[in-house]
Amino acid sequence: MDKPVDATTQKPLQKMFAKLYDFLASAKLALALLIIILVICTGGATFLSGEKAVKYVFSTLWFNALLILLVVNIACCFSGRILRRRLTIISLGMILFHISFVTILLGVVYNSLFYFRGTIRLTEGETLRSGDASSYDKFEHGRFFSFLRVRGETKLITVHHGYKVGTENKRAAYEIEVGNGGEKKTGIIYVTHNLSHKGFTYYPEVEGYSLFVMLANASGRDIYGAHIPLQSLKQKDGSFIYATGSKEGASPFPFPQEHIQPFMGLLLGFVPSVAMDRTGLVNYKAYPLVGDGFKIGDEAILEGQVKSGESFSAFNHSMAVREIRYWVTMTVRHEPGKPIVLTSLCVCLLGMTITTAGRMFRRKEPGQDNSKVP
Repeated sequence: MDKPVDATTQKPLQKMFAKLYDFLASAKLALALLIIILVICTGGATFLSGEKAVKYVFSTLWFNALLILLVVNIACCFSGRILRRRLTIISLGMILFHISFVTILLGVVYNSLFYFRGTIRLTEGETLRSGDASSYDKFEHGRFFSFLRVRGETKLITVHHGYKVGTENKRAAYEIEVGNGGEKKTGIIYVTHNLSHKGFTYYPEVEGYSLFVMLANASGRDIYGAHIPLQSLKQKDGSFIYATGSKEGASPFPFPQEHIQPFMGLLLGFVPSVAMDRTGLVNYKAYPLVGDGFKIGDEAILEGQVKSGESFSAFNHSMAVREIRYWVTMTVRHEPGKPIVLTSLCVCLLGMTITTAGRMFRRKEPGQDNSKVP
């Protein structure tokens, strides 16, 4: 036989759980949590930049713990006040509304802890591992996100300029391939269209020119080749120049950069042809390197302009831009809580509609003034 439960032990436990429930179902707790969360959100958005606010506030465990406590508080208030009512059209709508409100907060917490946003840059024909952090120029993610969730590769097949959908010109479109093995997915993304695969969505950002430079030694043998991405630099008159450097301006870089020790500073510029895509004029400047740290000298010792495909000489070597491709930057997003939030918002709207309709069409009972009924 089972031993009888000791009543003296049961009552203190019941009182403890009753007090805990009363605390969690307290309207004062709900108000306090709402004020605290509102102050934190306002302060984080006001005094910190977007990325810092996410890192130091919105994706932290303590902030998400406050949201979870608010979820528990609302759930307890909901169960104590709503579920005890007789099931009617009005109460059904209120039940749907409160449940959806709770799931919205849970979706926000889930998304904050497991989201990922990254920027990846590829040259046409290039493939990068999607699950490798070094493949991204920059990224941010939730505390519990793991790169093991990102499987397979990302490949830029080609860039289509003047891409049209019907009669509408989308300007530039990127044909990409993402995924792993037999689960790879191919698609074209442009300014109003993205590609989603396995919970990750790819959005187009910007594109630019990439010059494939081949280096040959004094005897004419090819010894090095690399794709050199150019920056798109907007001028005061609204035009663009395309050159090596950074977004702050054109500048030389040590060349070559891999496998062979750099022996010059090289600045490349490109003037695209109006008549034919992926052709044009190449401007070049060659600088000496000074010291042991591959520091680039201030004055160019050689400069000129050639057609793409033609060679030019510097430091007892010859170089030629053999091919002109495009590089693109894409944004990769993983927002697992977003479907939960969007679905919950729809259910919330449905609940409000049902409650409103129930109040509007409720029959007036004899001797009852419906305008005073809550």
